[in-house]
Order: sequence, then C-alpha cells, then structure tokens
Amino acid sequence: MGFIPHPLDRQRGSLALAADRLGEGGQGVVTRVLGPEGLVYKEYMPQAGQVNGMGLADLVDFGRAQAREDVRLLLAQCSWPVARVVSGDRVTGFLMRCVPDEFYGPIGGKSKLVELQYLLYKPNWAWQDLHQPDIDGRLEIAMLAARLIDLLHNHGWIVGDLSFRNLLWRPAAPYSVFMLDCDGLRRHGAEPVLRQAHTPDWNDPHQPSSGPDLDTDRYKLALLVGRVLAQAAGVRPGQSLELLPGLPEHVVTAVQRLFTHAAGPRGTRPSASDWVRALSQRPTVRVPRPVPRNQPTTSGLRSNSPEGSRRGSVPIGGLTEGRSPLAQPPASPSERQWTSVSPFKAPVVVPPRPAPVVVPPRPAPPSPASPPPPARRKPLIFAPRPTPQPPMSQPPMSQPPVSRPSPPPAVPTLGQRVVASDAYAEQRRLAPRGGVVDDDEVAHLIDHLAAGAGRDSVANIAVLLADTADRTVLLMRALKNLLNVEQTEVITLKDRDRTVELNVRLLEEQFLEEDEL
Repeated sequence: MGFIPHPLDRQRGSLALAADRLGEGGQGVVTRVLGPEGLVYKEYMPQAGQVNGMGLADLVDFGRAQAREDVRLLLAQCSWPVARVVSGDRVTGFLMRCVPDEFYGPIGGKSKLVELQYLLYKPNWAWQDLHQPDIDGRLEIAMLAARLIDLLHNHGWIVGDLSFRNLLWRPAAPYSVFMLDCDGLRRHGAEPVLRQAHTPDWNDPHQPSSGPDLDTDRYKLALLVGRVLAQAAGVRPGQSLELLPGLPEHVVTAVQRLFTHAAGPRGTRPSASDWVRALSQRPTVRVPRPVPRNQPTTSGLRSNSPEGSRRGSVPIGGLTEGRSPLAQPPASPSERQWTSVSPFKAPVVVPPRPAPVVVPPRPAPPSPASPPPPARRKPLIFAPRPTPQPPMSQPPMSQPPVSRPSPPPAVPTLGQRVVASDAYAEQRRLAPRGGVVDDDEVAHLIDHLAAGAGRDSVANIAVLLADTADRTVLLMRALKNLLNVEQTEVITLKDRDRTVELNVRLLEEQFLEEDEL
C-alpha cells in the first residue's frame, strides 16, 4: 500500500530539534523538540526497515480518543505517539511527549531513566544512591505493571517486546510506572509499525512464527512479576521461584501458582487480570448466590475484564467464556455466580441473598483436571536455584540408612568448555590485554551471547555486568583480543561499538574441535 497522508502529520523539516540526542536504540534516535509542546522526536534509522505508516496512524488515532477515563489513564502511563513525522511521502518517525521528570534518578553520577532493570539486580556503585523500594513497594510496582498490561489488552493492543528496558518506575512512593517504545504496540492480528524488536532473555519459548501475540505478552508479564518479586534477573516459569521475604502468604501462594502455570502451553497462561487479582493486598472473595430454578442459566461465566463484555477483537486463547483456566473448578454456573473483581478496585464482598424455597438443582460433574504443563529445558545462562530440601529426620535405629544416588555431574556450558581448552590457554598467554577480563567473565559472556542468537547490545551487557557502557566497550575489545585467533572475527563490535556479535560456529572451530576429537 502506498503512502496515505494523516491529518496530524508533521513535516520533518518543520521541526526545531535540540543539538544533543536524548537516547539511541536499535531502531531509532530520540531528540527533544524545542518549543512549549514538551515533545520528543523518534527518528527511525535506515536499518530499522520499512515503516508501516498505517500502523503508526492507528496508534495516533487511538491517542486522540481521550474522552473516556480509562483511555486517559492509559495514555498517562505511556509514551504514546501523538503525530507521525514525514518527509515528502515517507514516514521518518513520530512525536511523543517527554518522559515525566519523576521517572529519572541518580545513576552513574547522572540523572537517567529508572528502568525496570534496577529492580532485578543487587545495587552496585552505579546506582547505590537510587531509591530501592521495600517488598511492599515492589509488590505495588508489579501490580501497576499488571494493571497497565491488562488495560492495553482490554483495548486490543499487543505489547510484543515487554522487557526490563521499556518499563520505567518512579523511584519514590507513591510508585507509578511508565511504558516506553509504544510504537512497538500493534492491534491483535495487525502488522507492527516495524519488525518486532526482541530483548535477549525476555523471549517466549513458544512464540509463534508469525510473531508475538497475546500469549507472548502473558508469558513476559509472568517474567516481569516473578523477577521483580524475587529480585532475580534470570528466573523463568518452570523454575523454582524464591520470592523475597515479607509478602503476604496469600500473595506468595497465588504468585507461585500463576508463575508455574505460565510455563504451560499456549492458551493456558495466566492473563493480566489473573495477575492483578493475585497481587492484590486482599484475597479474592468468592460469594455463592443461589439461583431460582425457573431462572434461565447462562452458558458460562462473565469475563473479569472490565471491557470483556464489549470487546470482540481480542480473542483470549485457551479461555472458556472469559474464565481463566487457572481458577479452581467451581460448581456449575446454574449453582453459583461469582462477583466480578475490577482490576482497579479492591474486591467487593456481596452478602448472599436468601435462597428461594425450591428443589436445588443437581450438581454438575467436576471439571476434569488440567493436564500438567510440559517439561521445560533449562536456559543456557541462568540456571535455577535449587529448592532447599527440608532436613531428614533421623531414622529409627532398627532401620538401615537409606542410600541415595549422587546427582549427575553438571554439563559444562559452551563458555566453560572454551575457557578450559588448550587453544584458549594459549590465547590467554599471548593476548597483550587479556588480563582485563577473567575466565569466569569470558565464559559468562560467551554463554549470554550464544543464548541470544550471538548478538546483544553493549547497554544490555553493561547491565548484566553491573558496569557502565564505556567500560563494557573496553571489556569487549579485550575479549576480542582473547577470542579472535589470528584475526578471525569470532567476536565483533558493530554499530559504532553499540552492538556485540559472536560467531558461535567459528568459536567452536577455533577453540573446541581439536580438543574434543
């Protein structure tokens, strides 16, 4: 489809831009627009690919519909596109409002955006002065994130690249959240504005070949909640989730249950509204209501989503009549009705109405148990922490001690095999700057890059190492000296030292093939 003008389009040449860039990512450069509007301009890079102008126009049109309170609430939490920017008949980017000052904090001696990543790691020198919320604050931030995703889903939007980089939090109470990169959102079944971005270690293992969808968002929301409440950057559904102490018991039970279910197949993952209920400070109260015998019964339960009765454009995979597959099997609809719980309000307890004098209906047979989720293979980088075993009681003297087989030895990772090879030992001896990075860091970096299809940004690696981007670039150059045997490009720095690429096949040829024959 050719270029179609939009009434809010702004010409690229009409923008008065600041001299310094505010930020730069894999798809675009963000610059402040001079003037009273308080806007910034994201200009797409040539390597970002073809821009879907109609998809961007759809985002702009939605942002204009602010008559409804829920839409205004949504837009207040997002860097939503307010206008496309064009040059002739080509879309070059879009305008959005500036990130509010409250989402900046002291990081590395400067005022920077407070991303979700600063909740997933132990504070280091770079952000030791940044406010760290207590467990109640973490619970509130996780709840706010779940509500935001639920609100987006209620309006038919798929997030896609939900990760620790595009969600901000206010580093002070009362807490709030703010979403970046909203041009990555798309309607269910529609094409994105650009090819979908991907954040390493925030991938959905069951994502369809057509790209991220509602189920992908649900999996990534489980990653977000579990990692924030456990302060564990690598934990995944299917692994043991060791939550930080201090959470209410009912929240711990509900979060661990939903996190386990998120490892299941597509269509069985908990929805955003499931997470909102699980994270609420009060347990969800179910109130049975007897139904008169002569009253017609419904064929299912009403969706807990506030927009569920009006939306028809967002299919909920695997849900039956709007009910979460994670709820405990209730009695048949003819016997009970549940009170609807709004994701923005505390559950309301409704007193039971007196039962009419009628013969009660026969109970429906219990629903069959859901099949257990399939087994998940362990990720390459972040192995799950072992679940502590309770101490065994001393057996009676009359019983012989029970012998237990010793656990099998751990299989070495790719990085561990490389640093244990003779070729690496020789490179370590010859490399003039090899001492900058130690063997454990080399193995960890190799495993991290290999798990991300051999590619990651320097900014992400800096977070992984709890270091600055400038120092990480120096570290990557030292790594090149170690791994690039005889000038082979095993590891390279690209995009003006902003991206690191690892040729895994060449790495294996240079360091492992002779040793493992």
